[in-house]
Amino acid sequence: MTSQPITTPCDITVPGDVPIHATVHPGAGPALVLLHGISGSGEAWLPVTGALGKHFTPVTFDMRGHGESGKPDSGYLYDDYIDDLDRLLAFLGLDRPLIMGHSLGGLVTLWWAARHPAQAAALVIEDSPLRSGEEFRPAFDNWIRLNSLPKDELREHYASSHPSWKPEVLDRRTHQMHVTAPAVFTELKADSMANHGVDRIAEIEHIESPTLLVHGDLETGGMVHSDDAKAFAERLRNASVVRLRGANHHLHMDRMRDFLDVAIPFLEGHSGNASHVQHPGHSQS
Repeated sequence: MTSQPITTPCDITVPGDVPIHATVHPGAGPALVLLHGISGSGEAWLPVTGALGKHFTPVTFDMRGHGESGKPDSGYLYDDYIDDLDRLLAFLGLDRPLIMGHSLGGLVTLWWAARHPAQAAALVIEDSPLRSGEEFRPAFDNWIRLNSLPKDELREHYASSHPSWKPEVLDRRTHQMHVTAPAVFTELKADSMANHGVDRIAEIEHIESPTLLVHGDLETGGMVHSDDAKAFAERLRNASVVRLRGANHHLHMDRMRDFLDVAIPFLEGHSGNASHVQHPGHSQS
């Protein structure tokens, strides 16, 4: 274990059948592994890595099919992402991690924790939908459409949908969607449709690690139903839920301060025995 502050970003590649690109960001304290949403990349967390780095050592990575990680023709279901997360944690020596996931990244975090119920020091889930099925068909169809657009049309879409985003954020978001493997959407869409009406919380209610769900409102673009949030808090033995009223799906971007004011104290409260990054630069790419 090392407690020395990391002062410069360190890019690494986790070897395997699907290489995983990761970055250990400047920071002090235990590692905080950050998982992005569908069609994103580790860079989706750049708006908050500086603030998080005052308390933790942020570790971002591009999930398979995204960003600079490998893009196989198939293999984009939860078990595939979970196996990659296991590889990353082992590579960095994080046997007691803090993990934060947004949207798809939050789902991967939860189903990873279902496989390892008490391993994480703490988990933060950012507006991850807790059900599957037909109501998500329009979202998947829209992502598939956006993924196929020319880059200039894609950027125009994001500029129109998110007028408050700065040019560098628009450029980053456009690139992330543009380079995402199409099978990321089609495989997860098929899986979601096949699990229509399934009690997904039953699959994760045995998680023991402290878990915080932070979510917005459906009416303003969030993806968590209030009754699912209530069931999450009641059925997971060590869970809590915070609703950010009027928030959309992108809490760490569009409600950054509110989100961090909730997430950071929660993580700090459970960081006493959390793992530190071991030798982050021993496999620089």
